[in-house]
Amino acid sequence: MIQENTPAKVGLLELLLASSGVQFVIPAYQRNYTWTASREVKQLLDDIKAVLRGERNKHFIGIIIYLERSLDFSRRERSVIDGQQRLTTLFLSLYAVKELMLERGMVEEAKRLEMQYLINPFDETSKYKLKPLVSDDMVYQQIVIRDFSNIENKKSTVWLNFEYIKNEIKTLTERFSLNDVLQAMNRLYLVCVPISNDDYPQKIFESINATGAKLTASDLIRNFMLMPIESVKQDEYYNKYWKELEKLISTDSKRLESYFRFFLIAKRQSTVKKSDVYRIFTEWFAATEKEIGVEGIFKEVVHYARCHYAVYAQPIPELEATLRKPIEEFRHILSDMPAPLLMEYMSLNRRTDTKGNPFISTQQLADVITVLNSYLMRRALCDLDTSSISNYFPTLLKETLADCNGDYSNLVVIFKKDLVNRNKGNAMEMPDDKKLEERILNANMYNLRTWLNIFLCKLESEDNPAPVDFSKLSIEHLMPQKPTQEWYDALQTDAETYEQNLHRLGNLTLAARPDNSKMSNNVWEYKTRILSSTSHLKLNEAILQKTHWTIEDIDERTRYLISCISRLYPYFEAKGEIVTKIPVVIDCQEGYAIGTFYPDNGSIEVLESSVLNTAFSTPEKYPWVEEQRQELLEDGVIAYNDKHQLVFMQNYTFYTQIKGSTALSSVASLILHGNRNGWEYWYTEDGKQLGQVEGLKKGKE
Repeated sequence: MIQENTPAKVGLLELLLASSGVQFVIPAYQRNYTWTASREVKQLLDDIKAVLRGERNKHFIGIIIYLERSLDFSRRERSVIDGQQRLTTLFLSLYAVKELMLERGMVEEAKRLEMQYLINPFDETSKYKLKPLVSDDMVYQQIVIRDFSNIENKKSTVWLNFEYIKNEIKTLTERFSLNDVLQAMNRLYLVCVPISNDDYPQKIFESINATGAKLTASDLIRNFMLMPIESVKQDEYYNKYWKELEKLISTDSKRLESYFRFFLIAKRQSTVKKSDVYRIFTEWFAATEKEIGVEGIFKEVVHYARCHYAVYAQPIPELEATLRKPIEEFRHILSDMPAPLLMEYMSLNRRTDTKGNPFISTQQLADVITVLNSYLMRRALCDLDTSSISNYFPTLLKETLADCNGDYSNLVVIFKKDLVNRNKGNAMEMPDDKKLEERILNANMYNLRTWLNIFLCKLESEDNPAPVDFSKLSIEHLMPQKPTQEWYDALQTDAETYEQNLHRLGNLTLAARPDNSKMSNNVWEYKTRILSSTSHLKLNEAILQKTHWTIEDIDERTRYLISCISRLYPYFEAKGEIVTKIPVVIDCQEGYAIGTFYPDNGSIEVLESSVLNTAFSTPEKYPWVEEQRQELLEDGVIAYNDKHQLVFMQNYTFYTQIKGSTALSSVASLILHGNRNGWEYWYTEDGKQLGQVEGLKKGKE
């Protein structure tokens, strides 16, 4: 008899023989059955063969840890925390032996095997000693009741392993009896570790899996949510909520992990590192369970998954008509960075106030996504750095919700103000038409062909009523990448000028993929003949009318296409908003930094080449500073220069996470190291301490 909390060494069959009234349950939160015939199952059978041949007397095959619960005076449930793969394989092996007995007319022996090891004969509720939760659970049940002819999924892992085990044991019986095989199985032993709820089974589970195949945060979250629930509810919640979550997001644990990160960012309106997802979720769960209960949390997780699905995966025709165009365009851009923000806005669109009206109308949501699309595409086509944008969207979400303060009637104006107006001139800005032209006019746009393709396809869609299969088109150079002398002669230009104009926007267009290779570096007349196969494209109409192609044509077409970008991706701003910004500096022995302070939202942009202090002796006193510096180093925002100074490699904006405060002190602490009051260390251009500037609101730091 195995005593609670007492590890015991026990043979495979002993474990089941001493388990009257016991049902082993593979919980919903465990991994699916993944042992394969060619590896783990073969190893188990090799161990049995070694015992049969006398090469081993006994052999240790692993540990089983289970949480034992008493259901009533005669029934107990053992929820398997570790060892579910070998336990499932053991039961498949016994069912294989039973089937071989029946095939040989050993009916009584098969009955005894079943009664002693496989079932609880006096308990219909927990009749079978193993209740699996595997991906092909139905196949296992059909094996149990011998319904072999109706098994549809003959490629399931459970069925393949059952067949493999049965055939291997059948081969063994050419030399040994089935009784010998069973005796050998009992000389394979396990160490069973029964635990109770007092032993913190979730912590034990985390510890076990830290040493094996590493679980993702989503695996741990699933286990954390389901483990404390009794098995009947586990199955209900798993099938009703977790399966729905997988249907909406993915069965891939990495993608689910990303979803939970977005979910937590939406809830907290602050960044969440991938390594912190599980810890932060458990903290959020503990705080939220008191308000809405465990099932309420499951519902909340699925609600946000539906919001994510609507933005990223729901078939376009199923969306509300107003949302179809902006969401379809957003999916072409396909950026995960604003996912939490869009999930929260979609959630507000799907929740209703006391009058039954959505907090955010569908039109408002469509308008916000349209602004966001312009923001992302303008920045992408201008080749502006995106490394800090992902950290900005949680702050943007927090700012817009705070500015709305429960009244979302002006959400679109507030969104424009917070996204566009407040970011003018800093690293997060939306380039206006002037900057758009400056950045694109002479740029190498071929390097940005992913974004260029999105723009050109949108331009064609807007101007051409006929349907176009864009999947068959690609970016083509009009003036070829490998010019012949004929091209130089026709253009009357040198190699340097040619190269300067080669990848400009005006020299790039859409062409059919087969035509792309046909055109190659051929002369203009030949190229236009090939290009005429796509004469249905409005984009190419003007090109086909040209008898020759010149640098002036490229320049003219570049300017025209820039105007099209401005038209298709308009510059949005909230009218009448004045955004205050103050140039600031830290200039002392410990460090030197130049930046721009934005009092409206408390953010501060630190400019490239600002120098961080590295002359200190006790970094361990300020671990949060060290951690933030390490993150910035990993992201390439700061680095050591050739003078061994730690400097900013690019402009970078820091945002406050506390309403009514600023990022002044946290950034001063980062630059100078330690705990610094930013109002004292940052100065204006005319040498005045920022804390002494009249009219600035000194919030809590």
